[in-house]
Amino acid sequence: MMLLWVELQARPGAGDQLADLLAGLAQQAGSEPGVLFYAVHRQQADQNALVLYELYRDRAAWETHMALPAVQAVLQQFDALLMQPPRLVFCDPLAWSGPGPLPFSR
Repeated sequence: MMLLWVELQARPGAGDQLADLLAGLAQQAGSEPGVLFYAVHRQQADQNALVLYELYRDRAAWETHMALPAVQAVLQQFDALLMQPPRLVFCDPLAWSGPGPLPFSR
């Protein structure tokens, strides 16, 4: 299991466009094998700052997701939409609280 935390800072005025593109990826991710959870969030204090919370079965599932044409199309727009490259933080889940069974074992 692999969690990916991504921080994105859109250029002034580009937050809505970026949010729309990422929302489309989140909708698509729901049908991808190996994607366990995919959420897009917007910071309350900065409408141009977005955060992705992605949970994958393993790194191979993430690599498959990243290779999809729809994902590549969004990534190609990042230079025009972002102030700086995304900040990616790869994590290993340690504990879980929420509905349903634990999605991993320690």
